[in-house]
Amino acid sequence: MALLGAACEGRPSQDDASKNGRSAAGHSDPVLAFVRPLAKEIVLADADGRTWRGARLKANADDVRWSPDGSALAWIDDESDSRDGRRLHRLDVVTGREETTPCACRGVGFLGEEVATLSTGGDALLLLRADGQVRRAPLSAPVGAYAEVAAGGRDAVTVADALPEEEAGRGQSQLVSVDKSGKVLPFLPARAPTSFVDGVQSPDGRRIAWSSADSGGACWNYGAAHWATYGKKGRQNVKRPADRAMTHALLEERALVTGLAWAGEGLTMTFGPMVGCQAAPPERFVSYYLRGGEWRFLGTGMRAVGYGAQGRRARILVPERPQSHEPDDYMTPALGDLQFTNRQGERRVLGRGASLFVFTPQESGKAEAPTAAKQPREMRVANTTDRGEPVPAHLRNLAQRIRDAAQGGDVARLEALCGYCDDETKAAVRTAEGRRALVLLLSSHPGRTENGIVFPGLAAHRCVDEPERDITCTAEQLSDIALLDIPVAESTDTYSGQIYEPEFEDRLHLRSGSGGKALLAGRYAP
Repeated sequence: MALLGAACEGRPSQDDASKNGRSAAGHSDPVLAFVRPLAKEIVLADADGRTWRGARLKANADDVRWSPDGSALAWIDDESDSRDGRRLHRLDVVTGREETTPCACRGVGFLGEEVATLSTGGDALLLLRADGQVRRAPLSAPVGAYAEVAAGGRDAVTVADALPEEEAGRGQSQLVSVDKSGKVLPFLPARAPTSFVDGVQSPDGRRIAWSSADSGGACWNYGAAHWATYGKKGRQNVKRPADRAMTHALLEERALVTGLAWAGEGLTMTFGPMVGCQAAPPERFVSYYLRGGEWRFLGTGMRAVGYGAQGRRARILVPERPQSHEPDDYMTPALGDLQFTNRQGERRVLGRGASLFVFTPQESGKAEAPTAAKQPREMRVANTTDRGEPVPAHLRNLAQRIRDAAQGGDVARLEALCGYCDDETKAAVRTAEGRRALVLLLSSHPGRTENGIVFPGLAAHRCVDEPERDITCTAEQLSDIALLDIPVAESTDTYSGQIYEPEFEDRLHLRSGSGGKALLAGRYAP
């Protein structure tokens, strides 16, 4: 299955997460909040997974943040979903009291115990107190009109300030810190460019992490993550993971960071496709834990994953069929079930259609480094086709015999099996290079033909890395493209995505002969 070690148990039958069979009465302090945009609600959950509605939403919540002590939540209305103008919100999770104020502002984060946002004019921080009073802190050096509070902090917040395109390139910002008095200091070396998507502060409020997405166009974003410490120059960058899981996900050219969170002294992050531009099976979302410059693979099939105290964790599961997206919604997150694991290791789905979740700082600060998951399996003869259908047993058995002989260098056996092959295939099995290629081909997923199977299945069923098409790539086909290093095909088709099909020499045909006998037919020519 796509999600390693993450079976779902105890799914609620109701669509409303706040009425999933657990009464709000009797719950303990919340450790987690999550957003269900279609249900227009923010839901809270305690350490045992009991849930209750924290707030009703008139507009989708953007940048949901916890206060340092976990007693309050703050968020700002999504600008594209605010028909009556944006509002800034602060929810006291103990009393349930919500303070709301109209706000011509961008971004949100806690600055100590106050909620901070930035005026749209870029000339002041707006600070919302627990009693609902708002004060202005004029900036010592005004920032641009499109700047926003990127993340909070103990003594300062981070502001992402867009840089002119002619100076820094497309979609680049500088990061600056702003304290309670409005004093502005370069967070990174002055005017050092970085693309900014989302930012999160560490549990102790001393560091921030942010995701970037350097863009070569709407459907060509390259996502990465960075972190830095308040009061220190420079930022930490590491190369993206290059293990088997990332290779199978086929994300080396374009991808987004779909989930980012602090967990103890490290970060969890998920890399995934742009769901409005690329095929998005669950296996293509790959999650890691990063600490000390080292990556630890956590599994696939999660759009975001986070960890809390005593082994608690939460994850948004990627649906098998993501919701439809408009072409310009390539960065809109796929909604999914929010699965929660308590300290006893019991899993349950707390709510469906979740867009994001956040653990309280105390909860995420006590998280221990998670255990690494197993990498995807080594190469072997597949049990299923490139479309997830069972491979006929007699054909799979023949494929296994051929692969074993090729891997063992048994030329005589291969020649005997290749009695019906074309001359090119007969010549290839006599060379070490040809036998290595044969092992690789027989490690891909075959495709069904009229009287047999062909390796890889892409030889019979080409695919396009574009969503919601008649030949959209399956998870198996994406894995085979990565395994065999199949290049993008030159095509004059009307598909806007990348089309893949192997060359003639990279195809192998197994067919059923008389009496149902499996035969190696050599190269496949449709």
